[in-house]
Amino acid sequence: MKSIKNVLVPTDLSDLSIAAMEYAVSLAEVYRARIYLLYVIEAEPNLAFPPTSDYPRAIAGEIEREAKKQLHKFVYWKLRDLGDVVEVVRQGKPHVEIPRFAQENGIDLIVMATHGRTGLAHVLMGSVAERVVRTSSVPVMTVKPRELQPPILTEQDVEEELHL
Repeated sequence: MKSIKNVLVPTDLSDLSIAAMEYAVSLAEVYRARIYLLYVIEAEPNLAFPPTSDYPRAIAGEIEREAKKQLHKFVYWKLRDLGDVVEVVRQGKPHVEIPRFAQENGIDLIVMATHGRTGLAHVLMGSVAERVVRTSSVPVMTVKPRELQPPILTEQDVEEELHL
């Protein structure tokens, strides 16, 4: 049996990641694992001409400090009842940074939410979760948003089972 000691939950600070966090907490309780909550902020685009001052670096530092505050607020207001987590902020492309963080930090499982987009929205927006699944050397568990999760048993199923 594979031992799970470190679980990574990427977040975009939306309520969608709460469902993924609930699964991660359940697994962490069973395996006594540590949970890492990773928020990746998009890196600034490459400039055609490199900046001539430290101003862009100062802005990047301020953006990262603000992202850490936002992540901490998210944990405090939305996840505080789910236990302790290690809060991490990285800059870059989420589909690149999530597998990279997992590889660099001995993560045993990535648990991430999907936005549940289908059709044209999925094609146009892309899917970070899908790209992580394809590129990660670490197993990935994806969790659909609650509103898209079909109930396991419907009321009709229960009535039929009980012959009502």
